[in-house]
Amino acid sequence: MATLQKIRNRGVFIGIIIGGALLAFIAGDALKSGGSLLTNSRNEMAEIAGESVNIRDFQNRFNHNLEVTKMMGGQNSIPSDQMDKIREQVWQQMVQEIVMNREYDELGISISSDELFDMVQGRNIDPTIRQIFQNENGLVDKDQVRATLKQLMAAPDGTPQKAYWLNIEESLIAQRTLTKYNTLIAKGLYMPSAMIKEMATKGSKKVDFNYIVKSYNLIPDSTITVTESEIREYYNDNKELFKQGESRKIDYVPFSIEPSTDDFKYTEKWIADQKEDFAKESNNVQFVELNGDTDFNAYYFKKDEMSNKEVNDFAFAAAKGDVFGPYDENDAYKLAKIADVKMMADSVKARHILIRPLNGDFKAAEAKADSLKQLINKGAKFAEVAKANSEDQGSAVNGGDLGWFTQGRMVPEFNDAAFSSKKNEIKIVTTQFGAHLIQVVNLSKPVKKVQIAVLDRKVEASTKTTQGVYARARTFAGNNIERAAFLKAITAENLSRRTANLKKDTKLIPGLENSRDLVRAAYNTDEMESVLLTHDNSAVFEFGNKFVVAILSNIKEEGYASIQDQVSAIKRAVRKEKKAEQIIAAMNKNSASAQSLLSVAQKENLEVKNAADVSFQSFQIPGAGIEPKVISTAALLEKGKISSAIEGNQGVYMLVVTNETSDEVTDMTVEAFKSRLEQGYQYRANYQAFQALKENANVVDKRYKFY
Repeated sequence: MATLQKIRNRGVFIGIIIGGALLAFIAGDALKSGGSLLTNSRNEMAEIAGESVNIRDFQNRFNHNLEVTKMMGGQNSIPSDQMDKIREQVWQQMVQEIVMNREYDELGISISSDELFDMVQGRNIDPTIRQIFQNENGLVDKDQVRATLKQLMAAPDGTPQKAYWLNIEESLIAQRTLTKYNTLIAKGLYMPSAMIKEMATKGSKKVDFNYIVKSYNLIPDSTITVTESEIREYYNDNKELFKQGESRKIDYVPFSIEPSTDDFKYTEKWIADQKEDFAKESNNVQFVELNGDTDFNAYYFKKDEMSNKEVNDFAFAAAKGDVFGPYDENDAYKLAKIADVKMMADSVKARHILIRPLNGDFKAAEAKADSLKQLINKGAKFAEVAKANSEDQGSAVNGGDLGWFTQGRMVPEFNDAAFSSKKNEIKIVTTQFGAHLIQVVNLSKPVKKVQIAVLDRKVEASTKTTQGVYARARTFAGNNIERAAFLKAITAENLSRRTANLKKDTKLIPGLENSRDLVRAAYNTDEMESVLLTHDNSAVFEFGNKFVVAILSNIKEEGYASIQDQVSAIKRAVRKEKKAEQIIAAMNKNSASAQSLLSVAQKENLEVKNAADVSFQSFQIPGAGIEPKVISTAALLEKGKISSAIEGNQGVYMLVVTNETSDEVTDMTVEAFKSRLEQGYQYRANYQAFQALKENANVVDKRYKFY
């Protein structure tokens, strides 16, 4: 059973494999039948390529993957953000299965049992299997593989190791099927040798050039007129630019739950009532921990170190046990008691020896530290013992020396031991890092320091206050159910109107805690004339310290944005085109008889700039940014010739090539270039092939109804 445990121990590695499989095109027949998917529309969470996906099927798969994740990580629970990731992975997996299985069936792509056998224990063992079963020599014992598989198959369903193995097999099938499909696409790609050689030649050429640029911003927008017909024409000619995903917009009013005057008075009275008991209490730490909102701080303050001047003046004028307050600070009422007064060094110089616990055994670490202490007490030099035994390599090389440090720089246990030690005294203290031998070798001059026990109570909204805010939100919603009244009342009551643009998968609206329910409400209705309702049919949502009343204000369907929604963007684009026309006309006129780029620059009142080592393959121009038209012109322009004006992204350019160099283009160079191109095209082809199939599958995502 050693290999079974090895599979269990390789949970992280296998998790990566299976995690990748969730995002790959998994070939399986669980979703092919469609029988369990075709249920009533109430439980339909998606429609993919005409197949209905039932929420129960999705949830069952999610639960399975969740349990596998727990088993692999040895976890009893999974954080909510990780659960969201698993849920998203399951969704992607289901989409890819349905979409790709149809394609696999049509193309006749499958994995036979013989192929799976070959990957697991045949002549072509998959790297995943090798990782699990290889011995110390890096070899795979096939007999061991067969014996282990026999044990796994005989194990009851639900056995962790068996579940791991079935997931591994599933991922192997997915990867091999995907490989076959991608290979099929790769065989259909062809790049002519002449084209590759030409591109390699162009890429080998590098040029230096001087250029001028006249920014579009130099022409005021107010001087450019854009007509309605020009807006319509630009929209029709560039419609693909205005593709949009589905989104929804809401207007909402937040009613913040904030403490009232009575809440402040109540909290102040509560803290005042504790003053007598606090003054009598001998165990300050326990009293603060049991009654206060903030843990006891053991720090010792020197004069003028505290941020609160009143508390600072009190601490260094009163006696131990005296109590100051109540006083308010940071939305809390507090009492400050002088817990202790000491003459203490402001800083110490110390050295230490760290013994880290092996397998969490702190007792053994402490025992070793104690034996080293006895060794030092018998005459061994601390520095030599530290060099030989300390596991803090940063200080061990210096004999454990930590240098000078002030109070609060080290973890609390270490800090307290160091600042309570006498010079050359050796102490053993345990921290989260292990057992330490600490020796303070020098101390600064002692100064008066005080330890303050602070009992605090934060001012929070009472139940009465919360109910009052809720009643206000409910009254607002009840009186303003319809859109017109809702918007009018916001102005009349001087309320804060907020907006949020939402997508189906929006998890959080900024400023509203755990606000997914409001997103779901916005997508569960197409009604824009009345306020949104919670799943309990209430018009008031609660998110953290806010009640919210909201209304759906806009619905944008997936497709092309309307011309009305894009007027501002279109106007900017048309203005830019008109500015470019004006600048190009002026530049071409000024360059007609010019002998140099400098003369054009002087007429245009522009600065001549330069760029070096630019090739046809360059992504941007240093100092100018992403300007593909300028780059392509420079790469092909004859040396010494002034170019015509070029319409760029930031402005209109004119340039002249001052120098050009070309690397030798050999057969090896062309082959290397071809290899890079093929890799790039292959990656794009694989990705774009699936995206095209997915788009053709008309995926209708209704997850927002359930999550």
